[in-house]
Amino acid sequence: MSRNKVLIGFVVVIGLSTIGFAGYQRFLAPVEATPTAAPQAQEVEHIVSAQGVLVPRRRADLAFRTGGRVAEVLVAEGQPVKEGEALVRLQDDEWKAGLAQAQAALDLAKASLAQIEEGARPEQIAQAEAAVRAAEAYLAASTAERDRLTGGASDTRIAAAQANLAAARVEQKLAQDAYDKIDQAGLTGTLEEQARFRLAAANQAVAAAQKALDEALSGSTLSERAAQAGVAASLAQRDVAHAQLDELKSGATESQLAIARAGVAQAEAAVHAAQVALDEATLRAPFDGAIAQMAVDEGQVVGPGSIVAGVAGLDAWQVETDDLSEVDVVNVRVGQPVKITVDALPDVTLEGVIASITSRAETRRGDVTYTVTIDVKGDDPRALWGMTAQVEIQTQR
Repeated sequence: MSRNKVLIGFVVVIGLSTIGFAGYQRFLAPVEATPTAAPQAQEVEHIVSAQGVLVPRRRADLAFRTGGRVAEVLVAEGQPVKEGEALVRLQDDEWKAGLAQAQAALDLAKASLAQIEEGARPEQIAQAEAAVRAAEAYLAASTAERDRLTGGASDTRIAAAQANLAAARVEQKLAQDAYDKIDQAGLTGTLEEQARFRLAAANQAVAAAQKALDEALSGSTLSERAAQAGVAASLAQRDVAHAQLDELKSGATESQLAIARAGVAQAEAAVHAAQVALDEATLRAPFDGAIAQMAVDEGQVVGPGSIVAGVAGLDAWQVETDDLSEVDVVNVRVGQPVKITVDALPDVTLEGVIASITSRAETRRGDVTYTVTIDVKGDDPRALWGMTAQVEIQTQR
């Protein structure tokens, strides 16, 4: 009986110990910490909303570089056009005349150059030789006529005139001395009269001899002077004829060729300038598109630089918005995706991407804003230039 009590007590002790250990493990024993991952920073998606305007991706306002009167308006607003198609033409009569004149000058310059490069033809040389012979014959005739009018060699005539003058002055001196002696002596009567007449005759002889010498030196008569001029002219003509003949025989020099070629180049440049001026009298489409604006009528006078027409490509669109503040624009990057809705087309949502961001701000109603351009992916045939669009730019912060 006592043995059974011992066994029962032993079992009870063991049970209580087991229960106590389990409670200790559950409630009192220290718990080891479980390692956890460090918190990671996460980017939060942010939407920047703005309002913009739908515009064609390709658009251009067109004007003439020079003014004039409109001769033809060849297209109407809304009409599709191809690159290079004529849109508006000014009256171009003046430019056509300028081109024709420049072309004629070019043809003449080319002909002159060709003539110089080819050299003289045999018939040209023969003509030049005949001109030399004719000039020499004319010179001989002019010289003979001059000699006939001057009485032979002009040098001989001058020498004779000088001798006559010297002799007349000697006689004048003798007559003057004789008269002075009679006058000093106070003689009168026949002897004094003879001395006075002799002196007067001597003075006249000196004057006549001086005139003859002057005429001999200058070619006294009009006919003689004309003869001298004829000789000089025929001599110059002969020299020119010889020079022309020598030039034909020797051919053109390098400097002459260079001058002729420069003349051709200058004339070609003038033709090009005239052609450009004529071409610019017609306004042409710079690319495929449609006429968005036609601002002139036939007969209207337009000035240089005045907007005449507008062309746009309506197959590719952009949205331009200047609503982004300096707080929002710092989170916007080129290439970010954009959702676009058009107020006039509420059932359409378009996709886009940021194409450009201006680096310079503008102040609008006291706010600092930046302009952002968005390329639209796809289009809608109902879209029109200037429609209001709402954009949502997906940014990361």
